Amino acid sequence: MPAAGLIPVRETASGQPPALAVGSPATNGAWGWRQRLERGDVATLADLAADEGLSDRYVSRLLRLAWLAPHVLERLVVHREPSTLSIYDLCFVASLPWDEQPGRVFD
Repeated sequence: MPAAGLIPVRETASGQPPALAVGSPATNGAWGWRQRLERGDVATLADLAADEGLSDRYVSRLLRLAWLAPHVLERLVVHREPSTLSIYDLCFVASLPWDEQPGRVFD
């Protein structure tokens, strides 16, 4: 589950990620993993990583993308604005308050 203090992005009524998150392999993977954890399909990140054939560390880091601010996701995925950060660094930005994320991602 996400680190304490993170505010999850709201899902649509169907339980799917918002449309702005659709289309990016990284955000789609993170959303799918988040949903599997929330539904109880897997009990731990280690179980999820084993199912995906990935390392626990990689899954843990990439999962953070599911908690990026909605306006950051929109700018990245819908408007395809370039980020000054790599996917690796973007994963750490997700732990920041939503109002601080754009300045770190786009400046």
